[in-house]
Amino acid sequence: MQQVAARAGVSAMTASLALREPDGAKRMSPKTRERVVAAARELNYFPNARARALRLGRTNVIGLYAGHGFVNVRSPFFTEIVSGLQEGCEETRKDLLLHSTFHSRSSSDVLQELLDGRIDGLVVSMPPADPLSKLLPGCGFPVVAVADPLDGLPSVVVDDASAGRLIAEHLKSKGHRKALFVMSSTQPSSAVRRRDAFLESARGVGLCSAVWNLREGGAKDLVGHARAAGITSLACWNDDAANDLLAECREMNIAVPEELAITGFDGCSTAGNLTTVVAPWAEAARLAVHTLNSLLANESVQPEQVLPVHLHEGSTT
Repeated sequence: MQQVAARAGVSAMTASLALREPDGAKRMSPKTRERVVAAARELNYFPNARARALRLGRTNVIGLYAGHGFVNVRSPFFTEIVSGLQEGCEETRKDLLLHSTFHSRSSSDVLQELLDGRIDGLVVSMPPADPLSKLLPGCGFPVVAVADPLDGLPSVVVDDASAGRLIAEHLKSKGHRKALFVMSSTQPSSAVRRRDAFLESARGVGLCSAVWNLREGGAKDLVGHARAAGITSLACWNDDAANDLLAECREMNIAVPEELAITGFDGCSTAGNLTTVVAPWAEAARLAVHTLNSLLANESVQPEQVLPVHLHEGSTT
């Protein structure tokens, strides 16, 4: 820095300010800043991010931790989440670090890793049953939950209750009298909200409904049970489960939707023309970054922010 300052003909403090974005441009003339930047380029100088983080007490890096062992970027859901996080980071001038921590490690070890100074704050996507979710609210570290609300943490979610109601009303409007809500074996709180709203709405519109938990059996068992019980429609907790059932129906030569209607939830891709509820996951993730940025600035935030959803009627109902 001293060499850069000498070449540019300014003080070391002025050189430091000139190379600091975005403050530098505001505190000196454009010509002075351009002279410092040119000197730094000639000397192949780059500011030391670690030294700056130690001096300022922040890294300008936020993390994403998923309570699923790793962030599966092949999943359409996580593709949307990561895309939204990147957009939010661009808008708040932050970098993003993806944390991959496997289930063989204890929750306290995971927490220690997350708080080791590499990041200023954390966005998490995990079910409330994850043991780490109980440790995060009291850790004294800025954390925002996305997709699944977590007690004690500000959360950005979508309107799961409306999703459940939309599906129940849609299936009833298509003439169905019996339906199953297909539930994840991991019981994410967002899916529980959709399930409960679906069952309540189904009762209100006269749609006989029950729940199938995927821990009871896979797609083949479920389709066989539905056929034997005279059930004509399946409301799946997400699109992945719905697509698995569609594949099983093709294997068993069951016509969809003539013999069995299938709906999903997420709507990350409607290329297969699945009837699904579209959730704005990228926008939820982007908003989670801005919420985290507010926490880092010691600003108050809403305990829970809920984004609207809408029904996409495809060819599977």
